[in-house]
Amino acid sequence: MDYDPIRPVRYPTRVLEYCRLWPEKGSVLRPDWINWQGYLLHVIVTLIFVILLWVEAILSKDLEHTAEILLFCLTTTALVAKILNNWKNAHVAQNLLNEWSTLDLFKLKTKQEVDMWKFEHRRYSRVFVFYVMCSAGVIPFILIQPLFDVPNELPFAIWTPFNWHQKSLFWYPFIYEAIAIPILCACNITMDGVNWYMMLHLSLCLRMLGKRLSKLHHDDIKLKDRFLELVLLHQKLKRQALDIENFISKSIFTQILSPIMQDLPGFAAMMQYLLSMVMQIMLPSIYGNAVIDSANMLTNSMYNSDWPDMSPQMRRLILMFMVYLNRPMSLWANGFFQIGLPLFTKVINQAYSLLALLLNMNK
Repeated sequence: MDYDPIRPVRYPTRVLEYCRLWPEKGSVLRPDWINWQGYLLHVIVTLIFVILLWVEAILSKDLEHTAEILLFCLTTTALVAKILNNWKNAHVAQNLLNEWSTLDLFKLKTKQEVDMWKFEHRRYSRVFVFYVMCSAGVIPFILIQPLFDVPNELPFAIWTPFNWHQKSLFWYPFIYEAIAIPILCACNITMDGVNWYMMLHLSLCLRMLGKRLSKLHHDDIKLKDRFLELVLLHQKLKRQALDIENFISKSIFTQILSPIMQDLPGFAAMMQYLLSMVMQIMLPSIYGNAVIDSANMLTNSMYNSDWPDMSPQMRRLILMFMVYLNRPMSLWANGFFQIGLPLFTKVINQAYSLLALLLNMNK
């Protein structure tokens, strides 16, 4: 069927290419450490910005101001970790995307499979666009509102070797932040989008495998060949699940350990930011849970096939494969957290418990 199976993820990867966080070549076997454009860009935009935030937090004598800056420091430091992870492991994700789009093993063969891909792609695109609007919609509030403050304030308080409160010097750090903040936001959004899509596509492949297993019939001349091909597909997906876990593990782990909170100007900006932060934890949990559910459905799909009328040899092969399927497939964040809906409820519950504890301490 003539349909691009990875259509929604091509736009985020193109943005990551511009930001030097994605391989420019079609398929590479190792990280591209000779990426001087990427180093130059993110040393100037990301690393220096993070260092200036930390220096401001260390040198600040106001406890409340220090606590506020530390929240931004944790956010940007987590982003640095995600950038380093992309430099190291983006080639793994790129190779997976090439396999999904080029290998015959993953080609969509029926209209039902194409319709399933189109439906999930449309739903993913809507969710991703909503996430972009929530996250990027905060930027105008951050950059425009300080211009109307008297005296002028920077969007993020950073350390500078000069007194930026002077009108003649205010514009230098402000222009730097006006350039850095949109770039950092674009990098963060697109890296999250790619992470979510990798899990979504894996779950779709597992659902496709389940449908193909359930359509096996005893009177098929090429029954054994088809079955072995599906077993090969499952083994391929098991390997890809490990590669996806390797790619998304550290970035999701940093997001879980570094919950982001900011005092944004205005109620509308705060609501947008809250939604985007919840989606950062909720969406990988949803798509990770889809991988678990799709993998668990394979046993039922195999059982629903026409196995009773197959030959004894085929029934033994199917039995061995069903026993093999009893080993669950799931994705883990750095080996500590299983990525699924229980993770989302656990994070929300812990966040609420911490909030309740802080409120009681204030009383």
